[in-house]
Amino acid sequence: MFRISIIAAIFGVVLTACSLPQMTYIEALAFCQNKADAAAGPQGAIGLSVGTGGTNAFFEISLSDSILRGDDPRDVYETCMNELSQNGQISGVAE
Repeated sequence: MFRISIIAAIFGVVLTACSLPQMTYIEALAFCQNKADAAAGPQGAIGLSVGTGGTNAFFEISLSDSILRGDDPRDVYETCMNELSQNGQISGVAE
C-alpha cells in the first residue's frame, strides 16, 4: 500500500510539472501578436556601445519558421489564440 501512495504522489508531481503555462488574456494577445509579427518578416537589432573597455557592436537577425513556410501573419495570430483558448492556457476575464 505504501508503494502505491508513493507512485501516486510521484505521478501527481509529474503531471503538475507538465501542465501548460497559464497567461492572462492581455499576455495571450501580446504573445500571439509577437508570433504574428515574426511571421510578417525577419526581426533584427543593431547595437553600438562605448565603455571603458572600448566599443562594442552587435547585429542580430532572426527568422521564424512561419516565414520559411510562407504563413499569413493573420492566420498565425488566429491559430495561436485558438490553440491557447482550446488548451485552457488563458486565465482571467477578457478586458
